[in-house]
Amino acid sequence: MTALTNRQKPIKNLSSKKDSLVDTVKIFSDITRRDIEKSYNINNTQGTEAYYSNRYGWTLRKTID
Repeated sequence: MTALTNRQKPIKNLSSKKDSLVDTVKIFSDITRRDIEKSYNINNTQGTEAYYSNRYGWTLRKTID
């Protein structure tokens, strides 16, 4: 029975690490979006998100929901 518990722990840890990474990326995206808003004096960016691509760098795009 303890063998099953030991096998389940790494899966649980991977899940929490993925969630943590997703949260970190969302926070970084919000900070970047605000920085772009300030740079271009944009007043309203509702429905947009900061997005990074290797070709264009950081840009604002419509939210995909």
